[in-house]
Amino acid sequence: MEDELLKHAVLNQIETDFDDKDFDAIDELLEQVIKNEEMKGKLIAYLSDSARENWIEGKTHVRY
Repeated sequence: MEDELLKHAVLNQIETDFDDKDFDAIDELLEQVIKNEEMKGKLIAYLSDSARENWIEGKTHVRY
């Protein structure tokens, strides 16, 4: 139950950060996750085929 609530708390915070255009907070979180190779692989696996293709080709939309 605690993990489920944490998941939703983090999602709520990410949504708030996007609404506030606080990309620095999200950037910092993702930088920490990407440093872990296992988690980096999970992020890559999370991408849709088109998002993964755009990333590989360097065509990913950059927000800031």
